[in-house]
Amino acid sequence: MGDNTTKALNTTLALLLGLLIVTVAVSIVVPEATLVAGALTLASALTGLLLIPRTQRLVAVILLFVGVSALILASILGHSARPAELLSLNQDLISMLAAVSFIQLITISAETSASRLSGRMAVWRTAAAVHLLGAVINVSALNIIGDHLGRRGRLSIPNTLLLSRAFSAGAFWSPFWAAAAAAIAYAPGAKVNVLIIAGGCLALAAMVYSISGVVRAFGPDLADYHGYVLSWRVLRVPLVLVAVVLIAHGVLPQLPIPNVVLVSSLGMTIGVLLVRQFRTAPTIMFRHLFQVLPRMKGEVTLFASAGVLAVGLGAYFSVIDFTLPLSEFTVGFAWLCTLGMTMLSLVGVHPVISIAAVATLIAPMDPDPSLYAMASMIAWGASAAAGPISGLNIYLNGRFGTDSFALMRRNLPYLGVVMILAWPVLQLCATLA
Repeated sequence: MGDNTTKALNTTLALLLGLLIVTVAVSIVVPEATLVAGALTLASALTGLLLIPRTQRLVAVILLFVGVSALILASILGHSARPAELLSLNQDLISMLAAVSFIQLITISAETSASRLSGRMAVWRTAAAVHLLGAVINVSALNIIGDHLGRRGRLSIPNTLLLSRAFSAGAFWSPFWAAAAAAIAYAPGAKVNVLIIAGGCLALAAMVYSISGVVRAFGPDLADYHGYVLSWRVLRVPLVLVAVVLIAHGVLPQLPIPNVVLVSSLGMTIGVLLVRQFRTAPTIMFRHLFQVLPRMKGEVTLFASAGVLAVGLGAYFSVIDFTLPLSEFTVGFAWLCTLGMTMLSLVGVHPVISIAAVATLIAPMDPDPSLYAMASMIAWGASAAAGPISGLNIYLNGRFGTDSFALMRRNLPYLGVVMILAWPVLQLCATLA
């Protein structure tokens, strides 16, 4: 593919994602706009298919093929699909991720003040910075803090473990992560406050265990470790944004949380840019649109393809009267789902695929949406740290040259602890829900 063709496709994808963000925002007051958003999502996925690497393209094509085949078979067997069903392709999830990426425009890119802490406390402070920033601005936090910690573009093993574990734990509770958006998309009605409380407990427990191990991993270098400075200047945007989302969700609980996050993220970014740089704000926004959003081609294509898979399987299972041997979605069954989705991720199955597939299988059981969403978020966070080909580990490998399989081996004990902790956390979720 020539450079001009690639550039044209990237521009097309950027425009489609920009229109998708606007359309999903409009759908809050004009529900019919979600059909247009679904069509834009499908067009984005088809454009992304031409841009993504061969391996990702193969996975996406398989998902599309299985989903469309199941839908055709369901139609032959008598299923009559509505447009709203056919165009439910994770558009809220994709548009939320695209909107959240704009937040990096108003977060500081580095912290230059001198650190007064060193050693053990500096490790914990750095882990807190990675976790809190990563919970809101996602991979941008890895850019900011990883570049600060790295030497000549490389990270030491302890710093890699710190980034991997502190960052991935954000998936356990943060509404700004794709994990929460995907879980809520397939478990509508999940209580966000319950997910934050239960997932926050898991994140805290997992961090206490994992960062204690990271401290020991520094060995004799611990005394001279200064890490990343955590200050109000660093945290103010993420903390304010979390508060805005929680307040908005409390005032308007009927709105899907991905839509609340989308509007809050984009609205706050535009507002801050207009105050700081009124004249150049539009230029900054458009530059981000055309330069950064096309980099999401992999996520866009995969998530939309998983949406097609879920639509097809849902239609097919509805006409063959498929039921699982269990009649109730208990805490024990939720834990088994968590374990199964996590294990699948270790062999290359992206969590969004297993979340969509399992949601379709358990739909006849009428599961507690909060319980299933929590199971999905735990599986996503655990697999992000331990999966050798997870998006997080692939990113760390490409950006900082880390060994993904070596990182996986070191994170396996952490994975085991998370799986053990998952049971009481799921029990807490079921109690609070």
